Amino acid sequence: VVIDEVQRMPELFPLLRTLIDRDRRPGRFLLLGSSSPEVVQRSSESLAGRIAYIDLYPLGVHETGLSKARVDRLWLRGGFPEAYLAGSDADARAVITDLLRSFIERDLPLLGLGADPVATMQLLRMLGHTHGSPLNMAMLGKSVGVTAPVIKRYLHYFEDAGMVFTLPMYHSNVRKRIARAPKVYLTDSGVLHTLLQVTSHEDLFAHPQRGHSWEGFVAQQVRAWLQGRAELSGFRTQDGAEIDLVITQGTRAVAAIEIKTTNSPTLSKGNQLAFDAVRAPLQLIVTPSAKDHPYGEGIDVVSLATLWQLLEKVLK
Repeated sequence: VVIDEVQRMPELFPLLRTLIDRDRRPGRFLLLGSSSPEVVQRSSESLAGRIAYIDLYPLGVHETGLSKARVDRLWLRGGFPEAYLAGSDADARAVITDLLRSFIERDLPLLGLGADPVATMQLLRMLGHTHGSPLNMAMLGKSVGVTAPVIKRYLHYFEDAGMVFTLPMYHSNVRKRIARAPKVYLTDSGVLHTLLQVTSHEDLFAHPQRGHSWEGFVAQQVRAWLQGRAELSGFRTQDGAEIDLVITQGTRAVAAIEIKTTNSPTLSKGNQLAFDAVRAPLQLIVTPSAKDHPYGEGIDVVSLATLWQLLEKVLK
């Protein structure tokens, strides 16, 4: 039995508990819906020991294909099925525009955020322009005309709904002053591009946010692929050492990844310092489609298509 939009009827949970206890075979009920705090609390109370949670993300490269054409399409349009499969890029943008309106006017109030739609859209646009940057709630609040605590509340609901995610900073034992502010990303690249008014690949390649867009796209692909097998973070120190992704299991860093939009990447001094500080056994520069080759000093250049084979080897 599949029950969609379950957050609209939380009173179903006690009934489901009775039905499940009569027959404990797994997989009899599939509950779909947004993870509002109320739903999570009620389900954990009513269905304790009877429920497993699975986070569903937009379509990823493992579902749509790893060819350059399909990766480019997914990057531009994002992973919402109707947008990815639309007849044209313009149609895809129309799908996402409608999705954003529904998210603001319907989904957020159902989750418990009774916010001004104009201010909410303004904040989402600001998040588009700061996508991939350290989170600065005071700056966001000033641009929207609200306080930092209000921004924090908005972001809490955005994260619960899967619209954004934050990437914490990796804290190792290195003797460096680690920057604490997480990076913030819009989860779906198609939503990001719609908010930035990017309508084509030509627009995207000329846009100043192109690098951060590709960074967030790759970060989301890794995040979805890991599915809880390891933790994902970034690394940034106050003296300028920085790499985009650190994958950890327990307290051990197993992979360090710098993401570049060019197939002929070069590392900055800060990148080199960060790789040296993290000291992960697997050190990679991920590009769109470069042929895999050593970069030097234990760092390899790889394409998005071949990244996964290398990650699989270091994950236990």
